[in-house]
Amino acid sequence: MLARHAEMIFWCGRYLERAEDTARVLDVTYHGLLESPPAEARRSWLELLAVLGLAEEFLAKHDEVNARTVSEFLVLDATNPGAIVSAVGLARENARGVRELLSSEFWEAVNTFHLELHARDLRVDLAQQAYELYGLVRRRCQTVSGVASETMPRDDGWRFLMLGWMLERAEMMCRLLNVRFGEVAAAGELASFPILLGVLRSASAAEAYRKVYGAALDPGHIVEYLMLAPNFPRSLLYCLRQAEKDLLRIGAPDDLSRPQRIIGRLRAELEFCDVQDLLDAGLHAELDRIQQRVREAAEALALQYFRNVTVDLHAVDFRPAG
Repeated sequence: MLARHAEMIFWCGRYLERAEDTARVLDVTYHGLLESPPAEARRSWLELLAVLGLAEEFLAKHDEVNARTVSEFLVLDATNPGAIVSAVGLARENARGVRELLSSEFWEAVNTFHLELHARDLRVDLAQQAYELYGLVRRRCQTVSGVASETMPRDDGWRFLMLGWMLERAEMMCRLLNVRFGEVAAAGELASFPILLGVLRSASAAEAYRKVYGAALDPGHIVEYLMLAPNFPRSLLYCLRQAEKDLLRIGAPDDLSRPQRIIGRLRAELEFCDVQDLLDAGLHAELDRIQQRVREAAEALALQYFRNVTVDLHAVDFRPAG
């Protein structure tokens, strides 16, 4: 496979995962604010931007922080590569460049998704039925994922697509836990309940969590599940295991590459991690370290396979919402 083709497929996976993650956290924040006092709205939107790593970019362009400005920035701002319309468009452009390496069904699903978004009046949707728009984006992303799973051969194209999906998902989980558990620490016991529930819903993990731990929302159990669950497809451990498997199949069987070593070491640390030791040592510092290692793996992957160029990823500075 040509290096530029591998890079296009990799970023197609990342952008599709980014669009779905953005729609999910927007949906959770939107519904959470329906039950919250108006005074909390600004803080909630700033925390959402921090979860997505876009707070500085937003504040550089907007003076007001409210539902309209944040939603439009994260959904339809063409100058924001993290916006849903931009992410889907970039995924479609990358897929278009490697159509011969993807199944026709996968290309049609991505292209139809892109065209459907551009056929809608998204500004009106955000003003009148935002929750329906967020649900539509989530369903379309899941449809694309399902089509890929059912129609693509398990070759190098599939593996680079999955690497993009899994590394983007792992970074998102680090940011989600980092920001939201800062909120829990600052809130009282009763006030922390909707935050903890929002964390699970933001990861589509509420039902799966209850099957293991019941209805009690314990912060330690939530951290344990979202970081260390071996069978939940959005946990950090699951993402790293999947990424490691695909990297091992891409590389030479007897020669571990640098991205394989980074991911493998990080996966082994999580497998033998005790969640209480993690909480005692400082969750924020550990999540910062994990996210940085995931970024290093993505950069090493770029140097190894994508024409010796680094992946342009910017560090996220977590600051208390003001």
